[in-house]
Amino acid sequence: MVERLFENMLIVLKTEGEAQEKAIKEVSHKLQVLEEGLNKFYPDCGQIHAENVGILDCVFLSLFGGLKIHEVLGITVIDPEKTPLVYSWLKALVEIPFVKEALPPQEKLVGLLKFIRGNALKSSAA
Repeated sequence: MVERLFENMLIVLKTEGEAQEKAIKEVSHKLQVLEEGLNKFYPDCGQIHAENVGILDCVFLSLFGGLKIHEVLGITVIDPEKTPLVYSWLKALVEIPFVKEALPPQEKLVGLLKFIRGNALKSSAA
C-alpha cells in the first residue's frame, strides 16, 4: 500500500487532467482504507509521543509529513473531515520536537515540488 501511495502521489504531482484526477482518487481511497484500519486498531493514534514513534510513523511521515502539495496544486490530500484519524496522526507526528527539526523548511519544499512539477509538465508536453 505504501508503494502505491508513493507512486500515486508522484503521479498527482507530475500530471494534469484525467491522469491526475485518477491518481487523486486512488490516494483518497488508500487514505480511507488507512483511516478505517486506524479506527479499528489504533483509535488513539493522535496521541503520539516521541518515545513511541515506530517504523510505520516514519514511513507515513516520509510520504506526507512535510508535503505542502496544496500550495503547489491547490488540492488537499489529507482532509481532516474525510480522514480525521489520518490527519490527527500526521499533525501529532509533525509536532514532535525532533521531527520539527528534521523536516526541511516549508518554503524550500514547496519550491522543490514546484520545480519537479514544472519539469515533469515540460517533459510531457515535449
